[in-house]
Amino acid sequence: MATGRQGPWPPLGFGSTRGAVGSIVWVMRHVLLVALALLSCRKEAPTTPPVAPTAPAPKRAKPVEVTRSGAYHAVQCGAVTAVFTGSAEDLEALALDGKPAPKSYGVRGLAFVLGDGREVPFTPRGELTFSDWSFDVFSPDCERVVLLEDRYGPYVVRPTASLGAAGKGREHKAPGETASVHGQWRWTGATSFEFVASCCGGARVYAGEAGGDGGLREVFAADQAPAGVRPTASGWEVAP
Repeated sequence: MATGRQGPWPPLGFGSTRGAVGSIVWVMRHVLLVALALLSCRKEAPTTPPVAPTAPAPKRAKPVEVTRSGAYHAVQCGAVTAVFTGSAEDLEALALDGKPAPKSYGVRGLAFVLGDGREVPFTPRGELTFSDWSFDVFSPDCERVVLLEDRYGPYVVRPTASLGAAGKGREHKAPGETASVHGQWRWTGATSFEFVASCCGGARVYAGEAGGDGGLREVFAADQAPAGVRPTASGWEVAP
């Protein structure tokens, strides 16, 4: 009857060098087999596909003063350029109280040069005097252009892309039965604007949206403003 312990493990045989070496080899072989089995059971980690580089966003167009041969003044907005004709000869005579007259006082006409080279002249419906012209004809994003048709209004806003095509644009004119001089148009955003309507010694400022229904809201009023009104960081004030 055998008295030695039996089981899956072979006798270690520490009694002899040959038996000890054989036992160590047997143990290492089984450890290697277990390790290989564990590796084969591991799931491969999901791989993340490479992210394609993002193309930089195109630069937005904005009005930029440019030099153009033969032009009194020029403003480029995207592919369209507003070209003003005129002369600075009369500016000195138009100076008031020692203050130089704005360059826009020398304007005599306006035309738009489109991206395809076509020239679209602007012909106002009524009369514009030296103080009615402005270089700020483009919206800040170049999507729209504003033109004063007569010194008593209206302002007409239309898409820049429609220049040279049929269409009247959207009109903006101060309300009231009494005619008022329109001026000092300024863009307060891509579509929002303000302008001044002056009459009878006073002035009123109206605001609106170029993409709206044409409605205006009064944002400032001065019954007495002999020197006009001017914009400030917080709104408008009567000019001293």
